[in-house]
Amino acid sequence: MDRGLARRQSATVGALGLLSVLASSGALLWAIHSSAGTGQVGQLAGYLQAIGTVQVSAHAMLLGFASLYKDTLFLGNLFGFLDLPERQIRSGTRPFPDRLTKGIEFRGVSFTYPGTRQAILDGLTFQIPAGKCVALVGQNGAGKTTLVKLLTRMYEPTGGQILIDDVPIEEYDLDDLQRNMGVIFQDFIKYEMSVRHNIGFGRIEAMDDEQRIRDAAVQGGAASIVEDLPGHYDTMLGRHFEEGHQLSGGQWQKIALSRAFMRRAPIVVLDEPTAAIDAEAEAEIFGHLRGIAQEATSLVIAHRFSTVRIADKIIVIKGGQLVEEGTHDELLKADRTYAYLFRLQASGYLTDAATN
Repeated sequence: MDRGLARRQSATVGALGLLSVLASSGALLWAIHSSAGTGQVGQLAGYLQAIGTVQVSAHAMLLGFASLYKDTLFLGNLFGFLDLPERQIRSGTRPFPDRLTKGIEFRGVSFTYPGTRQAILDGLTFQIPAGKCVALVGQNGAGKTTLVKLLTRMYEPTGGQILIDDVPIEEYDLDDLQRNMGVIFQDFIKYEMSVRHNIGFGRIEAMDDEQRIRDAAVQGGAASIVEDLPGHYDTMLGRHFEEGHQLSGGQWQKIALSRAFMRRAPIVVLDEPTAAIDAEAEAEIFGHLRGIAQEATSLVIAHRFSTVRIADKIIVIKGGQLVEEGTHDELLKADRTYAYLFRLQASGYLTDAATN
């Protein structure tokens, strides 16, 4: 599309530029012919100066037309966006439970992004039992992150229903529901603030609870990182400020995980939580997660099967639909999509080991 637009713009500007050159050449020949008949050199100089001025103005006008054409394309996108109907997230009045007793149920849930026809989720039905750790598996584009955003009520389903403890999710107070979900997305925020704030933002009203922040850091695997920092929990993170201390990608991810654990929410959702963390740290963090999962209901999205296999239940989605569910051993015995993906990843590790 970009190539086509560039070609049309170049062809239009080129045609107009050629027309300008032909017009200027014709005017120049006419000026020479007219001045040659009278023998007035001053008249020729005046003609040439006028032609040059007109040519510069015409060139500026062409550039203006080209810029206007490009800006019109951007404005078309802007007005198209502004014309989209506003989608309100409905809020109920029911308070969110401190702990789930039955769990989360997706019942025939479908979702299609506005302006498109392809369903990202198509009639998805499954359950997340209360107090269990459930892993969500699927290839890129399967709809995993969209599912999380539906659960956290950033989007509304276009079909079906989500229930928490047998209550439709839209009946819960929206702010209360979101306060009671500890969520870390793939593109988590790196706050250019102190470690204390980066972790404490998980539960702002408990920001002054030093022990809670330290416990969250231990659960998220960030405690050892914080101890090595010059100001410990008061160390400024990031390079925006002069005294700021920059962390690696994996260290930032542990801080973000600690922020999720700081919330102590009845629902914990981790979307690719250990993508930048080494295997040893990953095993430690998910050991903590299993301990937390006894009190909270947790949903984990991961591509590493060393992470996935610890879950109490594994759900495999493909093309927005449920294709398999069960434990790690059950899905391997079924020898379908999960087993294929597991062996594919395992063969990569075996190949690397043999090569080394």
